[in-house]
Amino acid sequence: MNTIKLLSILLIFGICISCTNDEPTNVTLSLKSAEIIESNNEFGYGIFNQILSEEADDLNILVSPLSISQALSMALNGAKDQTFAEMQSVLGFEGFSLEETNKSNQEIVSSLLNHDPLVELNIANSIWYRNDFNAKQAFIENNSRYYLAETSKFDPANPVDAKNAMNKWVDKNTKGKIEKIIDNVNPDDVMFLINAVYFKADWKTQFKKSNTTTKSFTLDNGTSKEVETMIGEVQLSYYNDEKFSVIKLPYGSGKFNLLIYLPEEGYTTNDIAPLLESTNFKLLRESPLSKRDIWLPKFEFRYEKPLNNALMQMGMKEAFDKYNANFSNISDLEIYISKVMHKAYIKTDEEGSEAAAVTSVTFGVTSVGPSEVIKINRSFLFAIVEEDTESILFMGKVFDPSAK
Repeated sequence: MNTIKLLSILLIFGICISCTNDEPTNVTLSLKSAEIIESNNEFGYGIFNQILSEEADDLNILVSPLSISQALSMALNGAKDQTFAEMQSVLGFEGFSLEETNKSNQEIVSSLLNHDPLVELNIANSIWYRNDFNAKQAFIENNSRYYLAETSKFDPANPVDAKNAMNKWVDKNTKGKIEKIIDNVNPDDVMFLINAVYFKADWKTQFKKSNTTTKSFTLDNGTSKEVETMIGEVQLSYYNDEKFSVIKLPYGSGKFNLLIYLPEEGYTTNDIAPLLESTNFKLLRESPLSKRDIWLPKFEFRYEKPLNNALMQMGMKEAFDKYNANFSNISDLEIYISKVMHKAYIKTDEEGSEAAAVTSVTFGVTSVGPSEVIKINRSFLFAIVEEDTESILFMGKVFDPSAK
């Protein structure tokens, strides 16, 4: 699968890239990384369509498959057996070893970060865990090496301080566009994995603010409303499909693009969403840019959603099962994923686009706490006591429950 396809897919969902070199680069990935991208892209389409199916039709939606994949890839390093297999399959890494997955993720992010000097990007990962939680060193080292994850410990006796520290990290790494991702640090929360993505880029051809005016915009339900609309002659390429048109608007040096999928008359966004994976990227790549008149509404919105249900519907079930989840590569304690939270922001105006996304993966412990399962799995003593008088009626010991 070619690089243009990867980058275009990322941009569909608000994921964008930044760079520091003087000239844009041409990304050439290893065969293994290209294969993993192709498989993992199915996760992007899948999570987007699953969320669409769960939300109301009149809601703006924005997700970052890159952010979600990065956070869950870190968690994958701690999974074993069936938990690992389900996560690997949903993420699109089935058939690849964990080392191949880690190395490819590292190569992909490294390539994207040094691609276009006119596009600003920050991709950051972090691990936060209780100071009394014994996280396995191999898990920490793998995520530090391949995902450049910063590691911090927090004091469970000061949950507000812990929450504030994590949210401060999120605010910093999204340049204030997403101020927080953690609402509470609960007594049974032992670890948080957090990914943050920030993007900002100008259009290759900017719109003139003086041309922006109010135009009629038709909603999927057939009603119309007046919205601020940018009008201009800009460089773009496009093609028409049976049910939708695809318009490509370049950012920066032209390495990255915003793709707009416009339903044809008689179709809605829900109708065409399952067809996104059939996008003809080769045709878009080979079509020369030309100056065309275009109307494009300005938009700015935020979106947030817990992803537990969406991921379980896609097949990642055991990771959320407090009785069966296997994350023994993180800790010998019985832990599970209690919450995957995602927040995203985007603003598109005459100058370009700015977007940010954060994904947090919260791990809870299952072996302690009054609300957790209590396992009577060894010899024990017992007593029968009258409540009011506290009289002990019987006392005993069960050494072998099967003995008669």
